This record gives sequence, C-alpha cells and structure tokens, in this order.
Amino acid sequence: MTSEQIWKTAAANLLILEELRRLGEIFSRPPPVPVVVLKGGALAFTHYSDPAIRPLSDIDLLVPEQRIGEVRERLVSAGYREWAQEMVPGLNRVLSHHLNLRRDAPTLYVEVHWTLGLSQHDRYAPDMAWFWEHTEPLRLPFPTPLLTLDPTAHLLYLAAHTILHHGEAEADGKWWYDIHLLVERDGARIQWDELSRAGAFRWSEAMLRALTRCREEFGTPVPGEVLSRLEAERERSLIAVVERKARPRRKGEKAWDGLRSLDWTGRIGLLRGLLFPSPAFVQWRYRPNPAWTWPFFYPYRWLDILREAVHLAFRTLKARALPGRE
Repeated sequence: MTSEQIWKTAAANLLILEELRRLGEIFSRPPPVPVVVLKGGALAFTHYSDPAIRPLSDIDLLVPEQRIGEVRERLVSAGYREWAQEMVPGLNRVLSHHLNLRRDAPTLYVEVHWTLGLSQHDRYAPDMAWFWEHTEPLRLPFPTPLLTLDPTAHLLYLAAHTILHHGEAEADGKWWYDIHLLVERDGARIQWDELSRAGAFRWSEAMLRALTRCREEFGTPVPGEVLSRLEAERERSLIAVVERKARPRRKGEKAWDGLRSLDWTGRIGLLRGLLFPSPAFVQWRYRPNPAWTWPFFYPYRWLDILREAVHLAFRTLKARALPGRE
C-alpha cells in the first residue's frame, strides 16, 4: 500500500470504528439485540498491528434470524436504507443470507446476516445454534456490547466465506491474511478438534484449501495433524465444487452452481426470481432510459439467460468430450 492509501484507509476505518460505537448503542437499547461483528470489521481493530493496513468496505453483522425485522427497523431509524432491490418481494429471506443497507454522509455500508451459509435452503447451510454458542465480547478501544465469533468459529466462517461463498478466483488477498493472522495470533485458543464441525457443515474442503494456501503463502502455523485429518475427510463432490469456484466463472455458471446447491424450494424460488423478477427490480437493475421502456427488459433478460445456458451447455459437452479438462 502507498502512503496515500494508508492515510485514506486510516481515515475510513476511523469512521467505521465510530460507527461500531454507534451501532453498539443502537442495539443495546431495550430490548437489547445480540449482535456479532464478523470478518474485517472485527479483525482490523483486534488482530492487525495497525487498522490502517486493513481496508474495510463495509461492516458485517450477524443477528438472530427471528429479530431481523426489528434490526432492520432500528437501522432505518438510524439513517440506513436498503439499497439492493429484491428480485421478488420476500425472496431474500428464502435465498439470501443478509440485508444490504447504506447510510449517506458519510457513506457507510452494513450487511446484516441471519445465517452464515448462502441461504437456509443451501446444502452447505451450517448449524447457527453452534455459532451462537461460540461468540465472545468484541474488544474495541471503548466499552461495547458488541460480540464477535471466538477463534474456532471465526476460522470456520472465514474459510467458508473465502472458498465456498466467493471461490478462490474471486478471493480478496486481505481475506487470506485475515485467516493467517487469526491462526497466528489466536492459535492457542483455536479448538482444532472442533474443526470436525467443518465436516458436519460440508465445509471441510474449504477449510483444507484455506489453511493449505495460507501455510504456503504466509507460513501460517497450522498443526500438521489438522491438515492430515482434513485430507482424510475429503469428498470428491466437495472437491469438484471448490475447484469449479477456483477458476473464473461467467454469471451463467455462477447461477447454475447456485441452483445445484439449493433444495427444491430454493430452486423454484431462484428460477422464479431469475425469469419473472418484479417490475421494481427490473427498473432498479437495468435503469431504463426512458423509464417507460422497462417492460422490454424482460425479453432482454430472458435472451441473456438463454445465451448463458447455451454457453454452459457447450462448455459441459466439451468437458465431457475431453476428460480431465473444463
């Protein structure tokens, strides 16, 4: 990072740190809501020697699913608004895992998670009760009621977020370093035997890939027996999923991978949203000009989906004709 980037990051992170203070006050009002700060929003101020070297683009929060409506109301009252339009009203609660909110002047983004999987209908959805049992106070430069995940749970989540949610092809370098610092600073507190949860959540391949890469790039002190155990638990189907996400994918491939990871309720919901999104979503997504042309973007969308489907079909046929290549 250049000195200018460091100064900009330092200024931006000071705003985020002050916003964390404010969020702690918002959610501590009766009746208090337990809120867990995830990823960089927690690690930048607890694990980095200087928060200015850990850029933050938003604040990720985890809240109890049954209180998501109340959390949204509190944030809207505090000046936030949802900026991403749903494809179909109510579909996010079925197929997504967070709300996207934004506050202006200064611009701040908050993602409010109710699950740490991609959705409740995803085959890789974790047991959220276990994660809530593995929280601890977030230690900031000021007293706060905010929580964070303990090192074991945070490590599991960071690996899944990097490898399964985004894929290695889209992984940000700072995410790898987050994992490295977590293991380096908190290795003595990580319950390595509890990483068996990775297998229960079908996250074991993600954990193996994340730890192996960090060990290779940063010399992360990962116990050898942990990697050996994860190697012994490898599943061919999970290896294939992780390897697909390790290379750049077109949007059609991403949609197909998402569809395959869902149960039937999720698949029907996703297809409905892709093919027949609400007029409000079409206008938000395509920004038609002039505005009255928005209905014409439905056939444009369908043709785009068809084009991606044809590309995916040809790619699949080619891969089958040339074993070992995709």
